[in-house]
Amino acid sequence: MKKLLLLIVFLCSCFSGFCQKINVESYVIGLVDDYQGRKWIKDDPNESTFIDKFHATENILYTYLDLLIKEENRRSYDKVQTTFVKWEKPNCFYCHEFKRLLSTRLSEKVNEAYEFKWNKETDPKGNKVYVGTLKPKVFKEDVEKYSFIAGAYVRYGSREEELYTIKFTNSLSKFDAVLRELKAIRCEIEKVDVSDGASVVQQISFKPSKELKVYLDKQEKLRLDILAKKDKFSKEKETENKSYDLFTTSQDK
Repeated sequence: MKKLLLLIVFLCSCFSGFCQKINVESYVIGLVDDYQGRKWIKDDPNESTFIDKFHATENILYTYLDLLIKEENRRSYDKVQTTFVKWEKPNCFYCHEFKRLLSTRLSEKVNEAYEFKWNKETDPKGNKVYVGTLKPKVFKEDVEKYSFIAGAYVRYGSREEELYTIKFTNSLSKFDAVLRELKAIRCEIEKVDVSDGASVVQQISFKPSKELKVYLDKQEKLRLDILAKKDKFSKEKETENKSYDLFTTSQDK
């Protein structure tokens, strides 16, 4: 009970004065996985509603996201219903550490931002797996751009004093979209680095505009809380000699 109360207080401090400015769909597009593109199994009634999965160390993020959605529902007739379920996959010994976010309406809104193509990949049930890339002009208003970058930052970002960095691996379109929107809102790009190898690491370091900085700094408590929990979790797993990527959000990992 004490932990629950502390979590509520923590989230309220992150949420206060900010929910009116966040565009939920843009924020979600920023934080969802883009490893080798967004995967969509549109012919499966359940999988077609998949948004993303969250590791146990990210519980504060999906709780915050749930609060954002509920606040948005209070102001809109277009209600979004969500479900968090345990990730269950045959012969997967770490899937129980994740929860999957499912939502019919939110997935429709998010997927509208992508162009999907089928590259002959299928799931174990034989359903086509479509791969999506972000459309080039998805974010029209500044609040959508700020929300998108905030979503990317809370999950893929880091900070050293006034220098902010967002890093992706094998991103098909989100890396380009973040760089494009940072330039559009007149942020100061310090460095863009793309390293080739077995995995392509794409990194943008920048100094945000005054307006964007407000958004990013509101995400900082969430980001640091997740980072601390991941560090603790990693140290615990080291004693078990686990070699897999502990926090990957890739569907096929």
